[in-house]
Amino acid sequence: PFATIQRAQRYVAPGETVFIRGGTYRMNEAPIGGRVGAYACVTLLDKSGAPGQRINYWAYPGEQPVFDFSQVKPAGQRVAAFRVNGSWLHLKGLEVVGVQVTIATHTQSICFDNEGSDNLYERLSMHDGMAIGLWIGAGANNLVLNCDAYRNHDSVSEGGRGGNTDGFGYHGLKGSVNNVFRGCRAWFNSDDGYDFINSDEACRIENCWAFY
Repeated sequence: PFATIQRAQRYVAPGETVFIRGGTYRMNEAPIGGRVGAYACVTLLDKSGAPGQRINYWAYPGEQPVFDFSQVKPAGQRVAAFRVNGSWLHLKGLEVVGVQVTIATHTQSICFDNEGSDNLYERLSMHDGMAIGLWIGAGANNLVLNCDAYRNHDSVSEGGRGGNTDGFGYHGLKGSVNNVFRGCRAWFNSDDGYDFINSDEACRIENCWAFY
């Protein structure tokens, strides 16, 4: 057993699974996994699996792990609760709450930030914070499956209007093809349910909801 997902990543290999036990994990700034550009990445997943051998980060069967980021407030930086630079990963059954924004000008924070390819995000829940739920900034062949983003509102930046807090975002670079959102729901987010502004490639939404 390891205390953090960041530590577990050192030891896991393609084809293996990290199970995350249920309960509330109250995150702080001490274990920030890395800083990438403007982002403080609390958990930075940069080790890849392989074709047919994903690295899995799964909720333990029958249990609900909740990651509370309400005390993570790095001065002058955006927050990425989970930054995924690796490929061939599968994240399943995790819940993220309370992701913060500390910058008063134009900015954003993100619960799950995908920059890799061939990743699968399944049954993730992102709610009651200031951040975008799940964002694909780059990478191809990613599937976001049966995920929920709700009650997210940025009350800090740009006068607290919440204008950058979407449920799901896709701003794919050239070559970021075959990305799919399937069976996802977004509600009570202060900006858009799904925001594909400034995308260089198409992305597909199948059987998804956006309301309130």
